Amino acid sequence: MWFPGVGRAQKQLSLFKDCVEKSRKYSVLVVVLHPCHIKEIKTGSNSSSKVPLATIVVADQSEVRQKIVLWRAAAFLSLTVFPGDIVLCTDVVVRENRWVGEMTLQSTFTTKLVNLGSCSAVDQKEVSHIVDSRHLQDLLTYVSAKHAPLQTVPPRQRQSLDQVPHVLLNQLKPDTLVHAVLRIVNVTVLTDSVYSFKEEKQRKIVLTVEQIKGQPYALVVWGDAAAQCLQLQRKKAHIWEFKYLFVKHHPVSGDLELHTTPWSVLECLFDDDKRALAFRETFGRNVQELMKTTTLASHLEEKHSGIIEVKGCVSKLSFTDASLSYGQLVFDAGTSLEHIFASLPLITYKGCAKCGRELQTDDNAIYQQCPTCLPWNKVKIFYRPAVMTVEDGAYEISVQVGSELLEKIFLNIPAEWLKKAVEASSDATYGMLVADLCHSLLTDSKASYLLTIKSHFVLDENSFPLEKDFRLLEFHLDL
Repeated sequence: MWFPGVGRAQKQLSLFKDCVEKSRKYSVLVVVLHPCHIKEIKTGSNSSSKVPLATIVVADQSEVRQKIVLWRAAAFLSLTVFPGDIVLCTDVVVRENRWVGEMTLQSTFTTKLVNLGSCSAVDQKEVSHIVDSRHLQDLLTYVSAKHAPLQTVPPRQRQSLDQVPHVLLNQLKPDTLVHAVLRIVNVTVLTDSVYSFKEEKQRKIVLTVEQIKGQPYALVVWGDAAAQCLQLQRKKAHIWEFKYLFVKHHPVSGDLELHTTPWSVLECLFDDDKRALAFRETFGRNVQELMKTTTLASHLEEKHSGIIEVKGCVSKLSFTDASLSYGQLVFDAGTSLEHIFASLPLITYKGCAKCGRELQTDDNAIYQQCPTCLPWNKVKIFYRPAVMTVEDGAYEISVQVGSELLEKIFLNIPAEWLKKAVEASSDATYGMLVADLCHSLLTDSKASYLLTIKSHFVLDENSFPLEKDFRLLEFHLDL
């Protein structure tokens, strides 16, 4: 396999125990134990001058744990490594951190960070032109003996900064760097969500972007990229190319989001630009043409990642609740209507009205404030996200259902209305309606539903699924 910009390591690989001379540059082959998020720190006396910094904790067969500090452009490389990855790091130097009294390795302007792959899947023949095979085998033997849990981490697709892919939004993978051509649907400046950047308060900017019309995604704009806010607002509805975005899960909803990095490039495309023309050609068609309609049997055999439409019945709803001794509440066809109604308080929670994060109470039964949305302090009742078991013949899948979509399934009855009477003169409550809807959903064996699902598979080299993830996007009765 070819690694862009990397030839055979010119210097002899060194073990950590031999990295002692401060005047030398070393090349080391290591296993990643803990990567660290990028941050920016001041340099010198000029408070406005900041540089990116990242630290990764690594180890080698000399049984030494070491921190490698990556500065400036090299810090960007930390986004491409994960625990268990075997990494070649070239041209690093020994430095003493006098604040804590420890020795670290630090990057230089010529440092390269080459990810050879996961320790459980690295191919020694493919990388033999880069590193010494015996040195690599010794490291893998050490990992097997001293860090065996790292070998159980599912292997990831290896990333290179020279080969960052352009992606489809419905095929995003978490913790990856991507480029994307997108249409901006909306620009939101969160006046109550402020962070510090270069000694100044800066508002968080969230773009609503899409490729397929009607399937929006969030793109969070941070740091220097936020300086383009005015242009983003003026060029709303235009087609843009975004480079070096980082994909991560939203901490509450679990949805995948795009985030700018310190190296992101935002470019508004002219109408006659070939990238804009290709975008309109690909995504200007009807949404239904771009959606794959299939059966569960076919889908599980094809292992296709993307947006699919399937028919099936619902056999089970599972809710996670830490207050329960067994941590989970399960409704199925054998669950009585009375039990569902009595359990409704367990399938709701009180959270931040802005972001949905569940809030705990203190000793005085006062809800704690949401740390990410301060000074916003309103509280709202939500349905707990659920796992829906969908069956089609002999096949079944477990589908993640978000709070908002669960409310839609319950005929848009808000969780805050469950104790509210349907009519002033009636004893019937909205909670009774929700319980009845839930009971019918699980017990009506003749009912068939049309589900739009975002499907994601992670496969090994033999196309065996290491991970399967299904998230519900739409839910309709199949008439």
